[in-house]
Amino acid sequence: MKAWAKRVCVSLLVLVLLLAIPVTYSTRRGYTQWWLWASGHVSVNGVQGGYLHTNWSHSAVIITRTDSKRSQSYLVRISGEAFSAAMVYCGDWHAPRFPAFPIGDVNPPCLGLFDDPDPPEADRPMSSTLTARPGLIEFSTVQGKRVRATW
Repeated sequence: MKAWAKRVCVSLLVLVLLLAIPVTYSTRRGYTQWWLWASGHVSVNGVQGGYLHTNWSHSAVIITRTDSKRSQSYLVRISGEAFSAAMVYCGDWHAPRFPAFPIGDVNPPCLGLFDDPDPPEADRPMSSTLTARPGLIEFSTVQGKRVRATW
């Protein structure tokens, strides 16, 4: 019985190592970016409804709205000391409710380069209304909603 348990433990250790090595390699080389749940608030027209993720380097935020039937996410890249920002609508993809998740560089979900047809309940942001300051992002959507994220 002890020999069986030892084999199971060694097999699990080998499996963990086989998974940990490529994940560590791709993260260190920049092929994979990790997104972490941020403690903050998302409100739509003053009513709380959503969650936030920030990337490891805090240079981008994914804002996810949960006020409609289908969740919708927006990727906001933050850069420079002047705190400039650029926004991309994530289309039919939305960030999972996991505390941490990876996004690889091969097929990122919020690329914003393609004009895929929007889902019926899509609410694209109006980039001209984007306001970004440390700890605050605010913008309006095409459907007239005001989205505010603070962290």
